[in-house]
Amino acid sequence: MKKFLIAAILSLSLLSVYAHTASAHNLIPPELATYIQQHPNATPEEVKAFADTQSPEFAKKFRDGAAIVNIVRNQQTSFFDNVIDFIKLGVGHILSGVDHILFVLSLLLVFVSIRDILRLTATFTVAHSITLVLSGAGILTISPRITEPLIALSIVYVALTSVFLRNNKYIGGQRGKIASVFFFGLFHGLGFAGLLKEIQIPPDKFISSLFSFNVGIEMGQLVIIAIALPIIYVFRNKPWYPTFIKIFAILIAAIALFWVIQRVFFV
Repeated sequence: MKKFLIAAILSLSLLSVYAHTASAHNLIPPELATYIQQHPNATPEEVKAFADTQSPEFAKKFRDGAAIVNIVRNQQTSFFDNVIDFIKLGVGHILSGVDHILFVLSLLLVFVSIRDILRLTATFTVAHSITLVLSGAGILTISPRITEPLIALSIVYVALTSVFLRNNKYIGGQRGKIASVFFFGLFHGLGFAGLLKEIQIPPDKFISSLFSFNVGIEMGQLVIIAIALPIIYVFRNKPWYPTFIKIFAILIAAIALFWVIQRVFFV
C-alpha cells in the first residue's frame, strides 16, 4: 500500500509539471489573433511587443514574435491534440490557482474517512462543473467582481468551519458541509470559466474543449488530494495535530480574508 501511494504521488507530481508545458495550439488570446489578422505586415518584433503588453502569460511561452505569428497562423490542430491541450490547461490552471488549492486543502484538514472526503470532492466537482459549462456556453454570466471575492470568502468559511465547528451538527455535519461545498463550488466553476473567456476556443471543438478542460481540473484536484491526504492520514493521530490544524486553518482564513478585501476594494 505504501509503495502504491508513493508511486501515485510521484506520478501525479510529474503530471503537474507536465501540465505547465502545454503548447499553444488553439489556446490563442483573441486580442492577439485579431491584431495579427488586422496587421498582416507587422514584424515579429511588433507582434512580440503587442503580446508582451496584452497577453504576457501567453507571450512568455515563446522566444520571439516569429514563433507567435507561426502558432497563430497555423492554429488548426487535430481533435486529439486539442483535447490534450485543454486537459493540460485545466491541470495547470488549478495547480497554479492558490485559492483553489487552499479550498481543497481546507476540506482535507480534518480527516474523517475516505468515503466522506470522496463525497465532498465529488460534490465540489458536480457544482463547479455545472457553472463551468453554463458560463463556458455563455448561458450564465456573472462579473468577476462578484465571483472572485466569493471564492476567497468560501475559503475563509470552509477553513474555519471544518476545524472549529466540526462538532456542530448543522454546520460541521456531513450534510451541512456538502451543502456549503456545493454552494461555493458553483462560484469556483465560474472562476474556472474565467480563463476560457481569455482564450480562443475553436468553434468546431467547443464541447470537447470544455469537457477536456473540466477533466484537467479534476486531474489537478486529484494531484492536490494525492499529495496532501497521505500526509494528513499519517499525522492525524499525533497529539500535536489538533493544534496544528487550528493554526493552519486560521492562517488559511487570514490569507483568504485578505483576498476578499483586495478583490472587493482594490481590483
